Amino acid sequence: MHTEIEEIFHTDNLDRIAVIARSSGHIDRLREQLYAEFMKVACYSTPQQWNRAVRLCETLAMIGWGSHEAVEAHAQQYVNGYPNTFFITPTDEVRFLDAVWKPHDGGMIIDPRLSSLTAMPARTISPVACEKVKLHSQRNWLPKPPVQIVRTLDNCYPSSRAVLQSITTELNPMLLERMRPEEYGNQINRILINCAMSFSDGPHCKTNYIIADESRKLRKSDYYAALLATRDIAEIEREGLYMRPRFDIGPFRKDTGMIYATICFEKEFSHLTVSEQKHTMAGYFMEVVRRISIRQRKLTYNFTPLLTDLLTLLTAWAPPPL
Repeated sequence: MHTEIEEIFHTDNLDRIAVIARSSGHIDRLREQLYAEFMKVACYSTPQQWNRAVRLCETLAMIGWGSHEAVEAHAQQYVNGYPNTFFITPTDEVRFLDAVWKPHDGGMIIDPRLSSLTAMPARTISPVACEKVKLHSQRNWLPKPPVQIVRTLDNCYPSSRAVLQSITTELNPMLLERMRPEEYGNQINRILINCAMSFSDGPHCKTNYIIADESRKLRKSDYYAALLATRDIAEIEREGLYMRPRFDIGPFRKDTGMIYATICFEKEFSHLTVSEQKHTMAGYFMEVVRRISIRQRKLTYNFTPLLTDLLTLLTAWAPPPL
């Protein structure tokens, strides 16, 4: 094996790996050598092969993938609780082997029923029984469009359905295609903004948010008492009332580069026109990212062009109502 690649696998320190890779006198040649090694393990069968692929992806993220399609290597938990390893592009498309691992004779093995191959027509999934080994996940990330609007529940009032559909079909594609991630940096992987909508799907299935007054600086444990101070128990139970903050912004996760935020929308939001709802939402999305830029100002991340680009795209998606 090439000396530089051997050195890369002899250290676990990302800074040291970066020094080795970037000090190469032949970056283009090293890139092709790394990619050739990656393709040998893109259809991995063992944890060791997967972990090797992770290290190769980390190194290629530092020096660039050149003419090859860039991917990240992620390990997370599948819905059944078992480990899930996969490669994904900056636009969230899965590539190569997406594997779910299951226990096997005291060790582990890929479960072919829950695993799949993409863009590898000549290869097949080949499970190999092996000892239990920690599955690594990539620790650095490719520059990618950072802001994505998500939903954890599909419920909403009917008058908001068109707005939420517009996020899926119009806004998120704009955020994916027209932002300039290379201008922002890659210390932040993703900012996921969840829209928590009030809804009523029947007398026994409803949630209506009452937005807490930020100036009161209430703790989560204070919300119910604050709600009782303004509404009686019968109304709270009948209408499914819950007091929540408008913005709930989580911490920056160093291990994943992710920041999760939730915006709660009260029932009265659904009384607005579609254009008014979109314009209001756009303002909330902008406010979330602005607050994150203040909280995370110590990160090596350029929020100024991000905020400029986001404002431009949100204005295009939701111009001020006439």
